[in-house]
Amino acid sequence: FRGPGGWNLDFSIFRSFPLTGSHRIEARVEASNLTNTPKFGNPTSSVTSGDFMRILSLYGSYAERQVRLALRYSF
Repeated sequence: FRGPGGWNLDFSIFRSFPLTGSHRIEARVEASNLTNTPKFGNPTSSVTSGDFMRILSLYGSYAERQVRLALRYSF
Protein backbone atom coordinates (compact mmCIF):
# COMPACT_ATOMS: atom_id res chain seq x y z
CA PHE A 1 0.00 0.00 0.00
CA ARG A 2 1.12 3.54 -0.64
CA GLY A 3 0.88 6.25 1.92
CA PRO A 4 -0.39 9.76 1.27
CA GLY A 5 1.78 12.05 -0.79
CA GLY A 6 3.54 15.00 0.65
CA TRP A 7 5.34 18.14 -0.37
CA ASN A 8 7.69 20.62 1.15
CA LEU A 9 8.30 24.31 0.52
CA ASP A 10 11.61 25.88 1.56
CA PHE A 11 12.32 29.57 1.09
CA SER A 12 15.38 31.76 1.41
CA ILE A 13 16.29 35.31 0.57
CA PHE A 14 19.72 36.97 0.75
CA ARG A 15 20.86 40.56 0.42
CA SER A 16 24.46 41.76 0.38
CA PHE A 17 25.44 45.30 1.41
CA PRO A 18 28.92 46.46 0.38
CA LEU A 19 30.95 48.44 2.91
CA THR A 20 34.45 49.82 2.42
CA GLY A 21 36.91 47.90 0.22
CA SER A 22 36.35 44.15 0.43
CA HIS A 23 34.14 44.39 3.55
CA ARG A 24 30.44 43.57 3.26
CA ILE A 25 27.44 42.54 5.32
CA GLU A 26 24.98 39.92 4.14
CA ALA A 27 21.44 39.65 5.58
CA ARG A 28 19.68 36.28 5.30
CA VAL A 29 16.20 34.90 5.96
CA GLU A 30 15.70 31.14 5.54
CA ALA A 31 12.55 29.11 6.18
CA SER A 32 12.18 25.32 6.12
CA ASN A 33 8.76 23.67 5.69
CA LEU A 34 7.21 27.09 5.19
CA THR A 35 3.61 25.78 4.99
CA ASN A 36 4.09 23.56 8.09
CA THR A 37 2.63 20.55 6.23
CA PRO A 38 2.99 17.18 8.06
CA LYS A 39 4.35 14.13 6.24
CA PHE A 40 2.40 11.00 7.20
CA GLY A 41 3.81 7.47 7.10
CA ASN A 42 2.45 4.45 5.25
CA PRO A 43 -0.73 2.69 6.45
CA THR A 44 -0.53 -0.59 8.37
CA SER A 45 -0.53 -3.35 5.76
CA SER A 46 -1.18 -6.39 7.96
CA VAL A 47 -4.68 -7.68 7.10
CA THR A 48 -5.01 -9.44 10.47
CA SER A 49 -4.21 -6.29 12.44
CA GLY A 50 -6.95 -4.24 14.06
CA ASP A 51 -5.19 -1.17 12.69
CA PHE A 52 -5.33 -2.35 9.06
CA MET A 53 -5.07 0.64 6.65
CA ARG A 54 -4.66 3.13 9.50
CA ILE A 55 -1.83 5.66 9.50
CA LEU A 56 -0.23 5.71 12.93
CA SER A 57 3.02 7.57 12.39
CA LEU A 58 4.73 10.48 10.72
CA TYR A 59 7.22 9.84 7.93
CA GLY A 60 10.85 9.94 9.05
CA SER A 61 11.85 12.75 11.35
CA TYR A 62 9.08 15.30 10.82
CA ALA A 63 10.40 18.83 11.03
CA GLU A 64 8.04 21.65 11.94
CA ARG A 65 8.37 25.08 10.37
CA GLN A 66 11.72 26.66 11.13
CA VAL A 67 12.74 30.24 10.34
CA ARG A 68 16.33 31.43 10.60
CA LEU A 69 17.53 35.04 10.53
CA ALA A 70 21.23 35.80 10.14
CA LEU A 71 23.75 38.56 9.52
CA ARG A 72 27.14 37.73 8.04
CA TYR A 73 30.14 40.04 8.03
CA SER A 74 32.83 39.28 5.44
CA PHE A 75 36.23 40.93 5.23
